[in-house]
Amino acid sequence: MADTGSSFPPRTRSATFRRWLLRIHGIVLTVVALTLAVATTVGKVSGAGQFGFLHDQPLVWVGLIQAYLLMTIIAVLLLLGADQPNTRKWNVVGALAHAVPLFAALSALSVFQSMGALELAEISIGFHVFWLALESLAALLPVSKP
Repeated sequence: MADTGSSFPPRTRSATFRRWLLRIHGIVLTVVALTLAVATTVGKVSGAGQFGFLHDQPLVWVGLIQAYLLMTIIAVLLLLGADQPNTRKWNVVGALAHAVPLFAALSALSVFQSMGALELAEISIGFHVFWLALESLAALLPVSKP
């Protein structure tokens, strides 16, 4: 969406980067979170797939489905925030959204290892570190001249 209203500051390279990052992040996060919500639900119901263990541990599914659907809400907020005049605060939200699951994954490495799911944890950690770093970088970028 072009900045045509007077409420938007002049477009700068850093502002353009922030907006595009929020859009891309919002789309990727929506797809990943909804895919994982479906995958965990299939695992819970059928006992099949990477999340098949949830069939015998439905309470774990309750926590995961909440987390994935809340992450979907955050993803939609990032998309909406990309069209706001001050995108920097939305980059902070985008970074912080990954801090909690990253902390949880790092804190539970021994649990993942005992389940034989260390590779899954490593993928999760990589995903969250990537987006935390990118959104933090965007939030810390100085305001450049148009």
